[in-house]
Amino acid sequence: MGQHKGKLIIQGLQKKWTIRILLSHMVFALAITLLLSSFAIKVFQSTWVIIPLIFVVLVLIVFQFLYKKISEEDVAQFLNKALPQLQESTSLLLKPYDNMNILEKLQLNKIEEAIEENVPEPITVDRKLKIALIFFVLASVIAAALFLIPSKYLGKQAETTASGTDLKTTKPETKLPQVDELNLRISPPAYTRKGTRAQSKFNLVAEEGATLLWNITTTSVVKGVDLIFNDKSVIKLKATNKTNTSWSATKLVRSPGFYQVKIAGALSELYKIEIIKDKFPSIVVKSPKPNTVIESGQAQRTLLEVSITDDYGIRSTYISATIASGSGEAVKFKEQQLSFSNFVPGNSNYQLQKQVDLGALGMKPGDELYFYITATDSYNQEKRSDIYIVRIEDTTQLMSMEGLASGIDIKPAFFRSQRQIIIETEQLLRDRDTIAIEEFKKRSNDLGVDQKLLRLRYGKFLGEETDAEIGNDHEHEEEGHNDAEDFGNAQKMIDEVSHKHDNAEDATFFDAATKKQLKATLAEMWKSELQLRTNKPTDALPFEYKALKLLKELQQQTRVYVAKTGIKTTPLKPEKRLTGELDKITPPFIQQNFQQKAHGTITLRKALGVLEQIRNKEVLQRPSIEILEQASMQLSTKAATEPGAYLTSLEALRRILRNNYKPKDIAAAGSGLQRMIKTSLKLPQQSARSADMKLSERYFMNLNRRND
Repeated sequence: MGQHKGKLIIQGLQKKWTIRILLSHMVFALAITLLLSSFAIKVFQSTWVIIPLIFVVLVLIVFQFLYKKISEEDVAQFLNKALPQLQESTSLLLKPYDNMNILEKLQLNKIEEAIEENVPEPITVDRKLKIALIFFVLASVIAAALFLIPSKYLGKQAETTASGTDLKTTKPETKLPQVDELNLRISPPAYTRKGTRAQSKFNLVAEEGATLLWNITTTSVVKGVDLIFNDKSVIKLKATNKTNTSWSATKLVRSPGFYQVKIAGALSELYKIEIIKDKFPSIVVKSPKPNTVIESGQAQRTLLEVSITDDYGIRSTYISATIASGSGEAVKFKEQQLSFSNFVPGNSNYQLQKQVDLGALGMKPGDELYFYITATDSYNQEKRSDIYIVRIEDTTQLMSMEGLASGIDIKPAFFRSQRQIIIETEQLLRDRDTIAIEEFKKRSNDLGVDQKLLRLRYGKFLGEETDAEIGNDHEHEEEGHNDAEDFGNAQKMIDEVSHKHDNAEDATFFDAATKKQLKATLAEMWKSELQLRTNKPTDALPFEYKALKLLKELQQQTRVYVAKTGIKTTPLKPEKRLTGELDKITPPFIQQNFQQKAHGTITLRKALGVLEQIRNKEVLQRPSIEILEQASMQLSTKAATEPGAYLTSLEALRRILRNNYKPKDIAAAGSGLQRMIKTSLKLPQQSARSADMKLSERYFMNLNRRND
């Protein structure tokens, strides 16, 4: 055991120092992640960057740890330097004892007595842990300082929208030279429960119904500052100081668009206004299914599970239920509202449940429940779900003989047999407590036999044969196999070994749908027979009802219904019939002016041609300039509704009209026009009607007049 003491000490030191190095790496990783994450959150206003940062840092730390992992040889070399009494023979502790010579074994015994467990740690291991702790403290201080520094001192910080995303612009925003500073405050509506935020850019994204407050500071005294919205409305800012260098104005925005700042006759570039629409509530009904049937024996209740979400919160929700009872002209409807017990107004996400007791609602077998979910959000927007139906099956209708006589009955006696099995099963359940167990089992087994016979009789409609022959080969009688005159008769040999019967699936007079329903009926009968044979008539009863229901539906679907409608016709005049006189019938006279309307895309296509002329350095004539002006008007209307997509193209086209453009403006303007053309082609178009005015009918009338 002595030769293992030194090696165990080396392994213990290796484990101890490895843990301390790993701890220093983890502290380094935590410090780097804290520093980078705080900077990313402060600058980019997003927490999604934390996940990739953590992943990258951990990969680098693990790689660094595996690359410089401490081995047992490294510990042995350190012990040779730290402990002179080992005489630089520590490596012998790692060498197998059986492979040593006599001198090495003697030296091994000597150094095992000299080795010590309390060895000072290497300077590198201790230094790494101290540096990691110092770096973590500095990273924590820097991260705290980042959140204490106001946003305006961080340089080019990304402006954020109400949805938490960056306000992305296609190019840097340009202000008028007279504008010194802008403070734009956006106050969302109260129902959004969002606070007022400020920004220093004219391009803005605001919630629908938000109030905007512009505070503009000019570099010098000006006479007035105007805001022009969508090239139509104008708001004049009011001076807030005596030197006329501070101006303010407010506006309630409900629709997207663009605006310009006008100071001393100078117009700024176009600034966009994007609107965040309030979304309608989302309703997802997880259960029950759209059409649910509660069969006999099942509990008369249904579980309603609903998921409701909204962007700003739900104010109210309820279940609108309608119960339909009766049949024919005696149908009655009863409406009522049901509420969710665990609903609390104001939240944005709900997982609601409601156990609806149909019996407590007054429903009876044969009644139907129609319900839908209604949710209203904080903006008073209402959303309804689809209508769901829950029906309680009426077993008395299955037992009724009404309608069987007038329908095309496949096998009337069989319907009575299935009903008789149900009646006897229910009677057996009522007599269970008054008869002996053996008698109960015998009657249940007899009912199973009756169910089997009924199933076999229905199987004949599907081409099945006897129950014993299902799935087996058929035996054919051997006749005259050894007749000498039939020797070599190939046809006779084929007939003897082949199966000449028709296909069981096709040897019926029923269509595919009828056969499918008959198969489903046989399946239910088989389940019923199984339960009856195992002395479980209670479990067999639902299958019996299901089989009878399928049979009755099969019989009912063959009935032909004739609509009973009353109609009043004009009395006929026998003296006028078959005379062919049409002189007193005056055809209607229609006068219409057919004029081809100018299609909006024609101007846009012509404008694309004019842009191509500008690209080729051609001199434009006055008609071409008018085409660009008309296209600019259409583009302005489109930019008022979709500023994010068309505002850049509108600015480029206006610079082209002012003859102050760059080559890239031609491409920018053309892309907006092409986008409008593609959009317009997707819209419904008015077909051009022919000016024929039923020419063929007029020709026929004139031809008859000429023959007269």
